[in-house]
Amino acid sequence: MAKILIVDDDVETTTLLEGIIKMGGHEPHSINESKHALKAVEDTMPALILLDIMMAEINGIALCKLIKSDPAITHIPVVIISALSDEGTKKDASNAGANDFITKPIHPKNLLRRIEQILNE
Repeated sequence: MAKILIVDDDVETTTLLEGIIKMGGHEPHSINESKHALKAVEDTMPALILLDIMMAEINGIALCKLIKSDPAITHIPVVIISALSDEGTKKDASNAGANDFITKPIHPKNLLRRIEQILNE
């Protein structure tokens, strides 16, 4: 069982993701305010982070850069989950250090398969 941190300002999305992660036998932790995400990462030390891009305080791309620039947490894989699906956004996510990019709507089986792949790398 791995701890997985979900950072998304939409409560319905975090609730959905929590359910999917529990189905996969993992332990979800959620935060709905991106400005508190770095502290949440440090407090939970998750095995994986799921980040939305479009958030009010700090967007997911900027947050990914902050995570990947911090030596204490840079090793934690980051998966961007977003409704944005254009190549520019995907490139921005990759340049920020994201390990994967998943486009919404989320398909539970695909999400769990990708989570397992990343956790087993």
